[in-house]
Amino acid sequence: MSFVKKFGAIYKTDLKLLRRDPMLLYSVAMILVLLLIVRYFKDRVGIYYPLLALLTLILIPMILGMIPGFMMADEKEEKTIQALQVIPISSEAFLTYRLTWASITTAVLTAISPKILAIELSQKGLLALGVLFVFEVWIYGLLITVFSESRMQALTVSKVLGWFLMLPPLIKLVVVWRNLSTDWSKFTAFLPTYWLYKVFEGIPLNDYSDFPIAIGVHLVWLIPLVILFRRKVL
Repeated sequence: MSFVKKFGAIYKTDLKLLRRDPMLLYSVAMILVLLLIVRYFKDRVGIYYPLLALLTLILIPMILGMIPGFMMADEKEEKTIQALQVIPISSEAFLTYRLTWASITTAVLTAISPKILAIELSQKGLLALGVLFVFEVWIYGLLITVFSESRMQALTVSKVLGWFLMLPPLIKLVVVWRNLSTDWSKFTAFLPTYWLYKVFEGIPLNDYSDFPIAIGVHLVWLIPLVILFRRKVL
């Protein structure tokens, strides 16, 4: 069997999983609905809207990273992912294959989301967020895959991680709302989503000084997860 045919066989498995769980196909529609709902409340939340918009944007890579994470958790549970070890492909190449479509979809939704949310982002700022969001797709997908052995475990892990990664903008929202003297969100600087907020905050000011740090923090999360994937999964 040729290399292309082997990848074709994997795609057939993906299609079977998508047919078995149609909720995966509704993810993009769910994101669009969430964006429209948040847009509806723009005039009602006032100064809190930028943070609310960011919270919604963060859901894009989380939801789309969750899908391949669930698929790989399914493959781990059914022992089909171990069968891929006979294919002459590296772990990194397999992850690239598995997460490429989610990364592309994330980039497209990130590009159109400012129009839906009615917020102004420069092309440079949108590109910066898009790059970080693609990193987050990989991080979230790998976190679910590495720490889950079944679909049920993946569901639990995704919920815990979702709330954990939403902490920085949520805490910042409380700080702004309550006008607190201390920015408690700084204590979550070890999380990649904290630096999403910092980059987002700097875009209107054309300040991208936090972007290199954001890339570094995302890599600090991503590289160990890839290593763990190689050791524990494939």
